[in-house]
Amino acid sequence: MRGVALGVAVVALGLYLTGLGTPPFLDPPEGVHAEAARQMGVGNDWITPRVNGVRYVDKPPLLYWLVSATLALLGPTPFAARLGPALAAVGVAAVTARLGVVLGGARVGFLAGLMVAANLGMFLDGRLVKPDVVFSLWLALAFAGFTITYQGGGRRGLVLFYASLGLAALTKGVLAALGPLVVVALFFWLTRERPLLPWIPWWGALLAVGIALPWYLAAEAGSRGFLWSTLLHNHLLPFARPRVFPDEDAPLSAAEFLVVTLLAFLPWAAALPWALARGARRPWEDATARLWLLFALWGMLVIGFCAVSSFKQPQDAFPAFPALALLVARAWDETIEGVPGSAQPRALLTPLLVLFVLVAGTFAAVGTGAIHVPPAALAILDTTALGLDPWMPLVLRGAVLFAVASAALAVAVWRRSAALGVGVALAATIAFLSAVAGEGMAQFARSSSVRPLAAVLAELARPGDLVVHEGALEHSASALMRLPGPVHVVNGFGSGLAFGAGFPEARDTFWAPARLQAAWAAPGRHFLLSTVPPDRSIVGSLPAGSVRLLAESGGRWLYSNLAD
Repeated sequence: MRGVALGVAVVALGLYLTGLGTPPFLDPPEGVHAEAARQMGVGNDWITPRVNGVRYVDKPPLLYWLVSATLALLGPTPFAARLGPALAAVGVAAVTARLGVVLGGARVGFLAGLMVAANLGMFLDGRLVKPDVVFSLWLALAFAGFTITYQGGGRRGLVLFYASLGLAALTKGVLAALGPLVVVALFFWLTRERPLLPWIPWWGALLAVGIALPWYLAAEAGSRGFLWSTLLHNHLLPFARPRVFPDEDAPLSAAEFLVVTLLAFLPWAAALPWALARGARRPWEDATARLWLLFALWGMLVIGFCAVSSFKQPQDAFPAFPALALLVARAWDETIEGVPGSAQPRALLTPLLVLFVLVAGTFAAVGTGAIHVPPAALAILDTTALGLDPWMPLVLRGAVLFAVASAALAVAVWRRSAALGVGVALAATIAFLSAVAGEGMAQFARSSSVRPLAAVLAELARPGDLVVHEGALEHSASALMRLPGPVHVVNGFGSGLAFGAGFPEARDTFWAPARLQAAWAAPGRHFLLSTVPPDRSIVGSLPAGSVRLLAESGGRWLYSNLAD
């Protein structure tokens, strides 16, 4: 059974590493994280992340440490920057598979490991330079450690539990890392288990604090007010009201968050009603049965806490996906085995068939022109001029793939074969993610990338030239990786850099429009990289005849005061 986790890891490696470096950086969010990691290595400052020379304390440093290491080994490329999060996604799949084997056997482990790897949300996020999947790995390891001890494995499980909490605090924040403690506390309250003190050893708390606290203290010592920014602004305020500083991503409403979470976990979300009901069902006759309640609480509390927060984004639900995958895998396994009280095969198969038919029909309708795609969607994809032509191969590929899968699922429904149905769903989902979703994400990244303008800047700009960015720098941060020095920012006060803007070294970074107007009239060559459309850009206030458009790409414009 130990080979199940290894087999799942091999499949996940192929799924996540294939084409990982093909797309350019996506701004936001990738460029700002990759640049923070690069500057950490260049400046040899492992305490305070910086972007464009400005302190960037929006996230703890563990992601930047990982990315800085891979950049040092492999060079400043998208593949190197994404390697750490992608391997974390593989780790999540392997840990989930191992948990499934321990709790339900080889098939549960196999299904759970593949389900947590093969869903749209985890797949897309695990191939970006972001901390969410790395954080999900620490949570999965924490609950794996708890499971080991709960099933009689001794203190080694608690060592893993508390060490994972410390690493989680270095990845996403202190309050986010306390989530497993809340889940475990509610679990013990519902199961009425005593005593509780053996689960809170002094050395466990010391281990977690010893891993995380030194960096937090060092960061506060080097940047006064850091603890307020990271603990209050980034964690407590989102539950009560919007953040003090604006954010580069728009928050979702509670309803939008729940809908997006269900869509991100497709196609496995179709079985969640059965899976969650089964996980909370009494009686809990032994340790293994009680642990299924723990995973149901894990999934529901993560999503529930995020839903009531006033600031939540799609990736906030991803730490719940290992638990949801375990519960769904168990539901499918019990149906395959015909366990009394389990769902009937058609109860699980029919929603999948309906979903696959709808997806196939939608792709086919778009491909044949039967469905009119709104101009707003084309603008988002940056294909307003060309229409859907660049996307048609992917659309048709998706239509054929889901049509074939729908036919196979129809056979499974007719034969009442849950094993055939879940196998078809897994194969189709993995094929879709590899051949359609991954390539679609790459195509979108290319269409919205700052890379073409960064290449022009890197070729033309010389030391001493003035380079100014209009708008929040997070929207073009990957360009910094190709420039010889920092840039000035006008009309851009993003959430991540707003805290660092108050320190003395950043005073010359953020400019008022009047300062740019004066500098633009001075001798020398000047460049303006803008994320603002020309009719609303500051270029309209610059001296007449002194602004020349050099290039336009990805919703950005590059201007200079001199012709190329």
